[in-house]
Amino acid sequence: MQLKKRFFSSVVCAVATSLTMNTHAQQPDFPDMNITIAPAMSNLMVDDIQMTISFESDGVNAGDTLLSMPVTLVATPSANLHASALKVTDSKGVLTLIDREADPDPSGQYREFVPERDTSGTITVSYRFSPRDVDSSTRNGPLFDLRSQDGGVMGAGVYFMVLPATTTPYDITLDWDLANMPAGSKGVWSAGEGKQHKVGPAELVRFSYYAAGLLKQLPEQESQYTQYWLNDAPFDMEALALQTHALFEYMANFYGDESAFKVFGRANPYPAGGGTGLAHSFMFGYGKNGETTDGGTQTLLAHELAHTWPRLNGDEPHALTAWYTEGTAEFYSLVMLKRSGAIDRDEFIRQLNQRMDNYYGSRYLKLSNKEAGDLFWKEHEAQRVPYGRGLTYLVKLNQQLKNTSGGKVKLDTLVLDIYHRQQSGETIGLESWKAMLNEYLGEDGVAAFTAMTNGAVIMPEESVFGCLKSTLYEVAPFELGFDPMRLGKVTQLRSGSNAEKAGLMEGDKILSINTVEEMKNAPGNPTKMKIQRGSNTLDVSFLPRREAVPGWHWEYDSSLGECDI
Repeated sequence: MQLKKRFFSSVVCAVATSLTMNTHAQQPDFPDMNITIAPAMSNLMVDDIQMTISFESDGVNAGDTLLSMPVTLVATPSANLHASALKVTDSKGVLTLIDREADPDPSGQYREFVPERDTSGTITVSYRFSPRDVDSSTRNGPLFDLRSQDGGVMGAGVYFMVLPATTTPYDITLDWDLANMPAGSKGVWSAGEGKQHKVGPAELVRFSYYAAGLLKQLPEQESQYTQYWLNDAPFDMEALALQTHALFEYMANFYGDESAFKVFGRANPYPAGGGTGLAHSFMFGYGKNGETTDGGTQTLLAHELAHTWPRLNGDEPHALTAWYTEGTAEFYSLVMLKRSGAIDRDEFIRQLNQRMDNYYGSRYLKLSNKEAGDLFWKEHEAQRVPYGRGLTYLVKLNQQLKNTSGGKVKLDTLVLDIYHRQQSGETIGLESWKAMLNEYLGEDGVAAFTAMTNGAVIMPEESVFGCLKSTLYEVAPFELGFDPMRLGKVTQLRSGSNAEKAGLMEGDKILSINTVEEMKNAPGNPTKMKIQRGSNTLDVSFLPRREAVPGWHWEYDSSLGECDI
């Protein structure tokens, strides 16, 4: 059996759909899968987790793949279990497995587990593992790992789920054994609190979030939107939860979605954060001083919420559709914040221009989508290409649609049409997208799209959103000069950068550094760092910028008329 591997965003599309399927009582014809998660806590930290997974099987031949788990996925390590750590039985008794490493792809590598004999009947797999150890030097990245924090544990199934290597749906029952956890502990899956039943593929439980322990939450009773966290944050988590809840309701109403949604927040031991969306849920991380991303926590959560709905679900590689996945998340995170009243016009413009800087200032501005995709998991800046490119393209497209239709059609029209057709079971990929462009804008619309995918620099419309005019200017692109995803140690130091010229060296331990948000929002201010090199402590300062390049900004112009954001 050939294990089918997908890029992260493609998997999210599949499992997000699965999570909305009917319960097992309404879907009796699928094979059963039963999962029990039993965390054990000592000194307020979860240090051991026992897993038991059983599933009905038609039988797997000796030498074929029975089970799989990631070894690494988008540069994030898993629990990295080998066959020797698994206790496996079927109806004939003990089943011996051997490891087999699957061929790596740009997203990572999987390990396959192969039986030495043909299997028979229900398969039961049990194993133990520990949460990932992290510290100030850990590289920031997708929130796929499972981490212990004071009072409990949080993370994704990607880290620890050893699952059947199939794509067919199961009648899944997932439960928690909290006998070795403090009184008051609870277990939460993206699908809900406590014991849950869902129908979906094995990837549904892999690409979901899990939390167990003395969880804090708002609202106090599980609702359509529920936010969970463990540690006291350096910001008002309750206020953030209420704010994000209101934004979620606004967005869900826009799409006509009444599904439940979960948000998980966890602390990082390094001064950085970010977010990752999985099956109708997302997790965000924050640094010890509340650091998240350069747009701030509110914008981060808005972006991750926006990921819940728009996506293309064809068979195209992730690199070719990331402009839509990330571009719509960037577009609608800003637009929905403005429409809902969470931010005003000036803040909308400020954040939009910040993203324009990222797009026009990218060193990978002219790479094709495929070329950028080949570098996604090697170069952080390449991974950001679809964010800026997708947003800039969609801002222009939105205005072109309005101009051509006399205001009757805009980006909302296309995005909602795609979403509702997908909800009815349609597959909408790039060919469907081009057909829509041809319908509304003709061949010129298709040609502009093709040029964008090939890396053509996008020239803006003269005005957008009814009240913003485009202005040519020069931007000095932000460049930290080393891996911005690892702010505890200098790695991947870029030759010729201001960081190198200031005396930084590969491997320097970073004791303190001002936040990326501060650096990006104050273009003329230097980065100030304290580093340790051997037994010496040094202060280093430099301007985290490259040579200026041409770009475009948006400015409010009252003479254009009323804003239509």
